[in-house]
Order: sequence, then C-alpha cells, then structure tokens
Amino acid sequence: MPIRVPNNLPAVDTLTKENVFVMTDARAMTQDIRPLHILLLNLMPTKIDTETQLTRLLGNTPLQIDLELLQTSTHKVHFASQEHMIAFYKTFEEVRNRYYDGLIITGAPVELMEFEEVDYWDELCEIMEWSKSHVHSTFHICWGAQAGLYYHYGIQKHRLPKKLSGVYKHHLDYKNGMLFRGFDDEFYVPHSRNTTVYREDIEKHPELKVIASSEEAGVFCVKSENDRQIFVMGHSEYDGDTLLKEYMRDKDAGIHPEVPEHYFPNDDDTKEPIVRWRSCANLLYSNWLNYFVYQSTPYDISQIVNEDLTPVLPEKADLKVVKFGGTSLANAAQFEKAAAIIRGDESRRYVIVSAPGKRRKDDTKVTDLLIHCLEAETAADETLILIQARFREIVRGLGLTLDLDSELAEIKKNFWNGASDDYLISRGEYLNAKIMAEYLGYDFVDAAELIKFDEDGHFLDRETDRNVAEILKKHERAVIPGFYGSKPDGEIVTFPRGGSDITGAVIAAGVTADIYENWTDVNGMLLADPKVVDQPLTVPIITYKELREMSAMGAEVMHEDVVFPVRRKGIPINIRNTNEPDEPGTLIVKNADYYESPLKISGISGGTGYAGIVCEKDKINDDPEARVKLMNILAENGIHAMNIMTGIDSLNVFVNEKDLGGKIRSITRQIRTELDADNVEITGGLALVAVVSRKMSSVPAIGAKVLTALADRQINVKMIDYGVAGISTTVGISGSDFNAAVQAIYGEFIKK
Repeated sequence: MPIRVPNNLPAVDTLTKENVFVMTDARAMTQDIRPLHILLLNLMPTKIDTETQLTRLLGNTPLQIDLELLQTSTHKVHFASQEHMIAFYKTFEEVRNRYYDGLIITGAPVELMEFEEVDYWDELCEIMEWSKSHVHSTFHICWGAQAGLYYHYGIQKHRLPKKLSGVYKHHLDYKNGMLFRGFDDEFYVPHSRNTTVYREDIEKHPELKVIASSEEAGVFCVKSENDRQIFVMGHSEYDGDTLLKEYMRDKDAGIHPEVPEHYFPNDDDTKEPIVRWRSCANLLYSNWLNYFVYQSTPYDISQIVNEDLTPVLPEKADLKVVKFGGTSLANAAQFEKAAAIIRGDESRRYVIVSAPGKRRKDDTKVTDLLIHCLEAETAADETLILIQARFREIVRGLGLTLDLDSELAEIKKNFWNGASDDYLISRGEYLNAKIMAEYLGYDFVDAAELIKFDEDGHFLDRETDRNVAEILKKHERAVIPGFYGSKPDGEIVTFPRGGSDITGAVIAAGVTADIYENWTDVNGMLLADPKVVDQPLTVPIITYKELREMSAMGAEVMHEDVVFPVRRKGIPINIRNTNEPDEPGTLIVKNADYYESPLKISGISGGTGYAGIVCEKDKINDDPEARVKLMNILAENGIHAMNIMTGIDSLNVFVNEKDLGGKIRSITRQIRTELDADNVEITGGLALVAVVSRKMSSVPAIGAKVLTALADRQINVKMIDYGVAGISTTVGISGSDFNAAVQAIYGEFIKK
C-alpha cells in the first residue's frame, strides 16, 4: 500500500525511482480507506535527507500511511529553505487539536548541550506531553530517544569518552516481543552520537523494558510497558552513505574524526561502505506500524485520548491478588493445596476466599446451606449445626486451634435477631477467610471495611477503590472474604452469586496488582462446551472484548462485573486450576497482539431456544422508523432482541423463544398493523452459534471456515451476522442442528 505525502515533496521523485509506492494528496482523495495518520517531528538539520529516509521505511508496509511533517517554531532552520519549510511543514499550533496514530521524533545534533539549554526544549516538552493524550504510539530516535527518556522518566544522558560512530552488531534482550519479530539473532545498526543512557538507570523503572542492545554500542531499544513509547538509540533509517557524508564533513572541517567502525571494508575509508542494516530497518518500522500502531489504534482516532492499552504480563510480578473458589476450599486437603500455591510465590500477598464448596457430587455448598436457613427457618438450627460441623472438620484437618464456636454463636444470634439475608449468606466466606488467615499467618481484613455500597445497595466503585488502597497499605499480607461489602450504616450487602470473583477484581484494582489470579477447579476457559465437544482445548489467551462477546452468547464465563475493575487499570486475569497448579491456565488481557497463540479462534458459544421474527414490506430498509417501531413493540412485550438483520424488503430479528410465551399471535398482529407489513412470520425451534476471534476482521478465512464447516455437515444457515465489533460471526440454524454445528466448527479449527 502507498504512503501519502504532500504534493511536490522532494522525496517523491527519489522514492518513485526506487519503486516505493508514494501517493500524493490529490490521488489519496479518491481512496475510500482509513489511513494511519503519522506525524514526523523532524529535528535533523538535513531535513530533506531525513524526510526521504523515513518516508522510504514507512512506505515499505501493506498499510496506507498519511504522513505529516512537523517543525518547532522556536528554532530557526539553517539547512533547508524557508520555502521548503513553509510548503511542507506544520507548526505545533496547527496540529495540537488533532490526533495521530503514530509520532516519530528524530535525533538532533545537540547532544553535548544540556536538555534545558536547547532553544526548543520547552516546546518539545509540550509536544511530548501532548503526545500522551493525542498519539497512540511514539517512536523516538537517537537524541530524540534520550530526550524522551529524560522527559518521561527522568533518565539522564551521559557523555561518551569519544564519539560513537559506525555500524555495530546487536542482539535481542527480549526475543518474544513483536517489535523485533522476524529479526535474526544478530543484526546491525548504524550509530552516530556523543552521548548514551545507562542500562542500570533504565532498569530502575519497572514500566520500561530493554528490548535490544549491543556489546559495543550499549542499549539500542527500550519500550514502555503499554507499548506507547518506543526509544531507539541508533539510526536504522540512515542511507548507505549517511555516515560517509558525516565523516567527510568532519574530515574537511579539520576535526580529524576516527574512521566509523565496521563501516568500510577492513576500516579502509578509500573503499565503498558496506550496507548491512537495510533489511533490519525495514522490518523494524514495519513491525512498529503493524503491531504497535495499526493493530491497536482505535478506528475513531479521536478516541486515542480515552484508550487504555493493557501492559504485557510482567515476567516477574511484585504484587498478585489471588482468589480461591469454593471447590478449592471445600475441605482441609483443598485448603492445603491453596496454601501451598500462595506460599509458593511471595508476590501473592492478598488472598480472597469463597465459602466451602462441594466435597463430592452429592454434597451441598455452605452458601446453599445458609440460603436454606432463610427458606426453611423451622429447620434453621439443624442446618446451622451442619454448617458448624463443616467448619470444625476443616479446622481439625488443618491442625489449628482456632475456635469458631463463638463466631458461629454470634452469627446464630444475629440471624434470629433479624439480621439481613445478605449478612447470613455471606458468613461462609467470612468464616473461611478467618481459617485461611490463621493457617497462613496473614492478617484478616473484613470485606465490610473495604467494599462499599450506598444506601440503596449500589456498589460504589471509586470510594471502594480509594478505601482498598488506603486500608491495605497497612497490611503487607492479608486474607479477605469474598462476595460482600457494606452500606454506610454497616449493613452487609452481597454481590450476585459468583461475587467472590468480583471481590478479587475489586481488590486487585484497588492495590493496582500486576495480575489477578483466579484459582478454580478447571484449567481455564474452554474453547467449547464440554457437554457438546469431547475434551475441548483450553484457550490460552483471550481479550476482555472477546470474553464479553462469549458471555453475551450464553457461555459460562466470568461475569462482566468481574472484568470491569481490572480492565479499567489494565490488570490481566489469569484463570488457574488449584488441582493442577503447573498448568498456565487462561490469560485474559485487553490487547492480545503481543502474545503468540496457536488458536485462530477464542471460543464457540451459543444455544438453543431461539425464535426468528421476519417482517416483510417493500423497501422497508428505506423507512428509518420501521426498525424503531419494531424494537418498541418488542420492548413493550418484554422481548429482548438478540440479533437484528436488515434486508431491502425485510427485517429479521432473533429473540429468546421463552420471551414470546403465549404472545405470538398478538405480537404478529401488532407488528403487521404498526409497520403496515405485507407479511410477518415467527418461527421457533432455532439456535444461535457464535464463533469469537479477535482475528475475525483481519483474517477473512475464519468466517469462511465457519460456513465451510456447516456446509460440509449439510447444516442450513438461516441467518449470519458478522457483528459490529468485528470479533465474532453468529449464525442462526435449526435447534436440532446445534450440537452438530458446534462440533463441526470445532473440528474445522482444531484438527485432531
């Protein structure tokens, strides 16, 4: 694809002769495509050379690039004509209200000056601050990289004993990153600078990662944890003769420069230089544009100010919040497994526990026993005795001397004195947390102190966030009951069932954990329902968006209330199996582009029990009110629309069949009357199957494989919806074909 540049830019002629596809403004106006908007802040004195070098690299990708050139208004340019600068460059005032997918800040020949002494330093600082809310990813080069590290992180540059000039061998410090994907173990990069930054200064900042370096040239590339700041110390963009020109310039000026190292054959400056960095340069910029700009920048570029990219999972986490479900704490043996997991990693500092679950298939969960007390008060005393026995069994099995009898007596008294239902059904978590705190030697912190609801029982997320941070900083390690919090008057309020998962997420967000581990009795999220597909694979990586899409289609995955607190802060969720702690489980993240996954899809979900409503009328799609009227009719009748498809002469809506009840005839008449429809048909016994994949919009073959799998099984597709988010394909089929459809799709993507 072409790179779009201003008309008549000198680089156009040069690059056209090199077969680099360059598109001018005039031609680009005819393209119906969303290009990437890249801003180039060119601080180099050789403006035209630098424009050409970077345009060449940006144009060597399959993406359309819209390139704009930026200059500082506080510095007078000496090596380019004013006509050139006026014709092709903008000032910061002209772009400050715009948004860009990418920004490149070049080097500058001011290394030996203190940053604050540079005449445009204040303006550059303003641009770098502006970039944090108006640019998706910023690529800093050489002095620009040193300036960025100093401004954003306070990292000082240091003068070298002599100028670093030449072409140096480099290696990757981090081989799994996408910025250097496809690079060889060793590669070459030109350097030309008098200053450097020290690795130890960079490594003091956990949000920075050194990606590549050189034994001779030092640190080469650093990136921020959220991928939005890239710092490159060398000059991959240099032409083959750029170092030669610099060398001859200094030589002619009588400076007596040293011969650039590893540049001329045998360091003989009478011979033609060897160019060995061109392929690496092309790949570096292609990777930046593809993985760090194109695949994660918002389509609506103005939303850059609101974006919140997740960081990659830290190799070493300093703080983890861990939650253990009921099956993980059903008896003393399970407690011991959970405790061993916690003690096995010092970063697991805050532990959230559920109430004891089933010990065996015919057993009853403690929470269900507590609910039974409310439903059958005459048998409450007998049920409370059973609950007391469950906890005594766990305490004895762990060899503890903890006396819970007084706690249970207090619970019983409060129950008969009219304590709220939520108070009683949350006591399983409360007592289990007491036991776990005693067994681990951790502090016990009551969730009622941390998690707050208003008088009407609505969760107060911001107040809770502040509360958790303030209280838990006083506790190095703590166990916290899941499932509940309290109102201002102290009354207990519970989350929905599964609320311990929400508690874990809320605590993780409050302490800004590196990761939230959710320990349960499965190895992670499964690719399909095991009741339909025999032993489906575990999904290694899934995004928050994919998770919500799966949940919306009926998959038994985490409630979206679990995702929200950690999503807001970019904290990954790791679902793990208490009984198989060495299994990696499923990692839930915001942006999965950084992670390799062998699976092309993230899940297959859906179910039976749907009905299709077809409303036919000539040119119904031309009537903007028709769709609104249909939705209002469904809403009036308490019917939720699952999928809506529009044709020229028809509207097709999939709904839950149970919502229709005995109202099929009345709804049919109402739709026909209010929409003046020619025909209205409601067909039951249908099913929906959704295939979710973050690659759906970028890999057309995924959608095609779904239809191929169904065609091979001779399953008729009654409806297909590719979803507005571009991460799912949903098909409507006969309910009797549901299991066969899921099995066929699974088999198409997972060849056994």
